[in-house]
Amino acid sequence: MTGGNWQAFGVVPYCEGLGIQERVAAERARGNRPDTLLLLEHPPTITLGRRASEGDVLWHACDLERSGITVERVGRGGRATYHGPGQLVGYPIARLSCHGRGVRRFVAGLEGVLADVARRFGVVASARVGHPGVWVGAKKLGSIGIEIRGGVSRHGFALNVDMDLAPFQAIVPCGMPGLETTDLSREAGTKISIAAATGALLAAWQARFGILEEEAAYGCDDCQGECNDGFEAAR
Repeated sequence: MTGGNWQAFGVVPYCEGLGIQERVAAERARGNRPDTLLLLEHPPTITLGRRASEGDVLWHACDLERSGITVERVGRGGRATYHGPGQLVGYPIARLSCHGRGVRRFVAGLEGVLADVARRFGVVASARVGHPGVWVGAKKLGSIGIEIRGGVSRHGFALNVDMDLAPFQAIVPCGMPGLETTDLSREAGTKISIAAATGALLAAWQARFGILEEEAAYGCDDCQGECNDGFEAAR
């Protein structure tokens, strides 16, 4: 991914986020737009990837409902993860090779961007072999998971910025029992806003991937609540 556009959406229901991705990806596949980075937050949502089992959700349905958490089965790789307010989610819609070093290089680049963002707030984060994302010691700070379809990437990363981490206890995160999660605010010892994290992320992104031009965001008019269509979310 070299250069392109970016769009910011604020808090977007998970289903609507899928619809936006599909629309932008279709435009990218047709060559009607450049590579595009979508930035947003999701309401409380657990997503279950292709390798997830029902046992990866630890809370009963009534507890999830009481906490306002929805559960979606998605087509990405990996297992269970959680999205919620205060987590910066980025979906880079980019033309990539379906196989080989191109995809691995792109994922490593995403990990580098998230580590660069953490560094801007005085937090040392790094990648771990075999576990996509970025970590502060043994604690997970950000998740990464992409899907390549028709040569175009979907989904991407979720960086914990300043969020309620309790809902992570509702799942076995990434299939790793006992995994502890953290966010930038806790690690930096000061409150960090999504706006501040977004500014840092755009600067880090442009340093690694090239200049991005801001593009007015638009919603998904076609999504009517059918969320389980085999798409991918960050893991």
